Amino acid sequence: MFKLFLRNISKVFLAGLLLACIWLLAHRSSHRSSGPTTFKDLSLSIWLPVQESVSWVLALPENTLNAVRELKISKQEVSRLKVENQHLNLELSNQKSLQSELARLQTILQIKSKLPHKAKIARIIAHDPSTWNKSFVIDIGVEDGVAMGSAVISEQGGIVGQVLEVSAKNSRVLLITDTDSSVSGLDRRSGVTGIVQGTGRTPLRFSYVDAGEDVQKDDVIVSSGLGGVFPKGYALGSVTKKGISENGLSAEIEVAPAVDFAALDYVFILPPINVLE
Repeated sequence: MFKLFLRNISKVFLAGLLLACIWLLAHRSSHRSSGPTTFKDLSLSIWLPVQESVSWVLALPENTLNAVRELKISKQEVSRLKVENQHLNLELSNQKSLQSELARLQTILQIKSKLPHKAKIARIIAHDPSTWNKSFVIDIGVEDGVAMGSAVISEQGGIVGQVLEVSAKNSRVLLITDTDSSVSGLDRRSGVTGIVQGTGRTPLRFSYVDAGEDVQKDDVIVSSGLGGVFPKGYALGSVTKKGISENGLSAEIEVAPAVDFAALDYVFILPPINVLE
């Protein structure tokens, strides 16, 4: 008997599975409708889920491929939008820079209108890499009417230096911080005079001042107009420290420049004093 059961186990299994499906479908149908169930309805109830399952399985590869394609397209769109956003940010940054530059140029032109009518605006295009010479190159020269020895000032009216060399289209400006620079200075408060000398760095030195002269910290030192280069009254710097020399005869005075040389982009070239007069 047991051997007979083993030989027919597959048939028994299928029969049991069929009965289970029929019971489940009948149970399902009983919830859907309270009326009698026909053979046609029972057949539909049996095969419809099977057909839906087969259709879902057959459509799975295509649906998967479509999902992969959509994901790829989405990634490409995200990449494109990122690049577009970078370009827009760069364009916005450029526009802000242009607006800032335009506003600054307008300010410079307003300053120029208050200077002698022959003063010229120049842009700094190169800095001297030497650690000894403190100078830079500007974008105007002889063709623009620049003369050697002309005074150079900042937008705020502080003395930058003087034109040292001139070519057709460019000029080299020696800064007042250079050790070869010396400018006749005047304490604007007390009227004490001396020579503002470059030290190769900051601060500057206000030399040839007697120890007893009235020079105090924070006094503003301006050009005295002597020497034939710098007109009178342009700021050289302010006193940061005052001491007495070892022999007690002269003052040792340090002056912070009125110009922030690291922030310079544009400068004004003044005509020689005899032209100003």
